[in-house]
Amino acid sequence: MTVMDGLLEVRKMDAAIRYELISLLDINEGWKQLMSVITVDCSPYSDLKYTIDHINRIEIAGHTQRRSCSEIFLEEWGTSGRRRPNLMTLAEFLVKAKLLRAAEYVTSKILNGQLPDRPKEGPSASIDVSIIDQLTCSYNSEDFRSTFYVNLSCSDINTIKNNKRFSDIEVPYKYLYDNTDGFSNSCLIGNGGFGKVYKGSINNCEVAIKRMNKVFDKKDFDQYLKEIEIVIKCKHENLLPLLAISCDVEPCVIYEFMENGSLLDCLSLKDEVSIIDWMLRLNVASDIANGLVYLHTNFENPIIHRDIKTANILLNSKFIAKIGDFGLTRVGDHTMTSVVFGTSAYMSPEAFRGDISVKMDVFSFGIVLLELLTGLPPYDKSRIGCDLLTHIYEIERPINELLDKRAGCWNLNIGIKMYELAILCTTNKSQRPFMHGQEGVLELLKNIHSTCDHLKINNY
Repeated sequence: MTVMDGLLEVRKMDAAIRYELISLLDINEGWKQLMSVITVDCSPYSDLKYTIDHINRIEIAGHTQRRSCSEIFLEEWGTSGRRRPNLMTLAEFLVKAKLLRAAEYVTSKILNGQLPDRPKEGPSASIDVSIIDQLTCSYNSEDFRSTFYVNLSCSDINTIKNNKRFSDIEVPYKYLYDNTDGFSNSCLIGNGGFGKVYKGSINNCEVAIKRMNKVFDKKDFDQYLKEIEIVIKCKHENLLPLLAISCDVEPCVIYEFMENGSLLDCLSLKDEVSIIDWMLRLNVASDIANGLVYLHTNFENPIIHRDIKTANILLNSKFIAKIGDFGLTRVGDHTMTSVVFGTSAYMSPEAFRGDISVKMDVFSFGIVLLELLTGLPPYDKSRIGCDLLTHIYEIERPINELLDKRAGCWNLNIGIKMYELAILCTTNKSQRPFMHGQEGVLELLKNIHSTCDHLKINNY
């Protein structure tokens, strides 16, 4: 067996070696242990990269594709992130996960090294990390001692500092730092896969500041700027507006502050009476549909959000819904990718195969409709059918028993129509409607709204 360089990326591993490693990770579902210790961009200073949701998604993909979950996981991890994992990184995480058989295979058979002793503290106590150290750049400039820009040369840093593409919306990092008490926990209002969100103020206006938690190199920084360009050109009343950015020290994005938080938070309240009744829920559904139609039709190439979920739907003081978090946005329809991203409970069957189209967003919207109708969480491992769609199919209850009673006394006819629309949105891709068009989701919602308006007139 040929000994491989520790810096060789995991995705470029020899096929025969990959097969053996997959077999070892399949034992007792060791791949789950490995996923549970991997950090964002393999950095010891970062948060964990994967959640239980990601693990569930891999399991669903394995079942759907009839493939090894270990194989799917290695493909995902090896092709994602801002710093691609190499064999030395793999060895470190295997030890951290206490998968010593797999660790021995990697270190002894692939890297021609010795299996490290079981560490007493920390996963890498006995691993030679000199190779990884060679990858780390250190800078003298105080402005760039952050771990975000670990792979940038001094010339790249100057390019970023002098970047004028968004000069009209740039604010200094120090200004954001001072307005959040040094990004203190007292200002923390959210925490997601792409960063932590803090409440601050700019010109006496309340804003939400997302402090990115990714490690950036030049390529990643360019992608970050491209994503910002997408959000900037998308101006619609149902899309969360980008107000400013900061990129002189750490990448931050500043959005309009949404007083009523996320739709997920509103639906998760345990009160007997919800703060959003059934009529307001119908309005929220229409707001989301309006925003998606804009993304899908307003530009030469459709903009696919790819992560529509109640956590990414924000509500302002008037409960107008705005779509946020464009971190997974893809421009262009009908493409394939080997990297599967999204939130499993909201992902269409074809999304697990890497099939990207606007109908991915339609499926996700259907799940959001089911949440609006039932008030149930999108995923609950303790119930029959963990994800919401499977749960509803398996319990086989009539719609009147599914409707969230906290939303008030539903009009059953409207509840049924919304339920039928949700099921239509979550059917197979070929039968699924588009968001736009005469027979599209938005038009069907307008018809439901007209019924609702008729009821208001009669009641009056």
